[in-house]
Amino acid sequence: MTLSPAFLDELRARTQLSTLIARSLKLQRAGREFKACCPFHNEKTPTFYVNDEKGFYHCFGCQAHGDAIRWLTDAKGLAFMDAVKELADAAGMEVPAPDPRAQAKAERAAGLYEVMEAAARWFSEQLEGIEGAAARDYLDGRGISEATRRRFGFGFAPDARGRLKTALKSFGNEKLVEAGLLIAPDEDKEPYDRFRGRLTFPIRDARGRCIAFSARILGPGEPKYLNSPDTPLFDKGRTLFNLDLAAPASRAAQRVIVVEGQMDVIALDQAGLGEAVAPLGTALTEAQLGLLWRLSPSPLLCFDGDAAGQKAAIRAALGALPHVGPGPSLSFVTLPPGK
Repeated sequence: MTLSPAFLDELRARTQLSTLIARSLKLQRAGREFKACCPFHNEKTPTFYVNDEKGFYHCFGCQAHGDAIRWLTDAKGLAFMDAVKELADAAGMEVPAPDPRAQAKAERAAGLYEVMEAAARWFSEQLEGIEGAAARDYLDGRGISEATRRRFGFGFAPDARGRLKTALKSFGNEKLVEAGLLIAPDEDKEPYDRFRGRLTFPIRDARGRCIAFSARILGPGEPKYLNSPDTPLFDKGRTLFNLDLAAPASRAAQRVIVVEGQMDVIALDQAGLGEAVAPLGTALTEAQLGLLWRLSPSPLLCFDGDAAGQKAAIRAALGALPHVGPGPSLSFVTLPPGK
C-alpha cells in the first residue's frame, strides 16, 4: 500500500515525538531538545537527541536518525503499515484507502532502482576509460578532487547514440525508457541514449538511492546541464540535489545552504560545507521548501550575484511568504555582482 506524502506529513505533524519516545526511553531536557543514552548502541554519555520542532531523533554516536514512523519500525520492530496505523489511531486520523494508481506507480518504481544503479556504475567506468579523458580534464580544471569524484559518483556518457543501451540491454528498452535513460522518438524508431558526450553525476533521493542523473556539457553548447525527465522515481519539483548527504551535515552545522547549481553544491562540499543543496533547474517549489524546513527553520539561500540570481532569490521569497511565521522563515546571502 502506498500512502501520500501529504498524509504522512500530517501524521508526523500531529505526533509529538518526545512523548512517543519517552514511553520507552528516559529523556532529559536539553534546551529546546531532549537527550538520552542511545537505545541503538551502548554508551555512557548521552548522544541521542530528540527534536520536537523538526520532528526527528538523531544519535551523534552511531548516526541513527529518523522520525516517529522510523522509531516504531527500528526501535520497536513494527512493520511500516503497523507503525502508521498505531500513530494514526493516537492522532485521531484515518488511514486512507489504497490508491490503485499510486500502488501501480510504486510497483513500477521498485524495478527501476536497480536500472539506475547499473547506469551509475557504467557511467563511472567510462569516466576512467580512454573516452573519459576530456571529462577528467574538465574536473581537474574545476579543481574537483578524486575523493569528491567518488563521493558524488561522477561518470561520463560517451558521445554515441547506443552505448548505454547496449551495455544495459539485459534490462530491456522499455525499462530504460521508463527510467529516463533512453529517448523513444516514436513507435517505428529505435530508442537512443539520452545522455551523450557529457559529464554525469547521480541525483539521489533522501535514502541515497540513484533516481536520476544530471549531465553537464564539456564544451560550448546548450543546454549546459541536462537532467533526467520526470519518471516513476524522479519528480524534480519534489527533489533537492544532495539531500542525502546534506541532511546529516546540516544537523551538525545547524543550518542548510541552498545554492543555484549542482556544481556549486559539489564545490561547497569539497570546501568543507557539506550542508548545501540545490533545486534542479527550477525555482524553489513549495514541496522543496517543506524539505528544507524539516532541516532548518531558516534555510540560507545563496544564489549567484547576477540578475538571474537576484530574480531567483526574489521568486523564492515570494513563494515562501504564505508559509513563513514564528517558525519557518528564510535567510539570504547577497553576493557581489558577478560572483
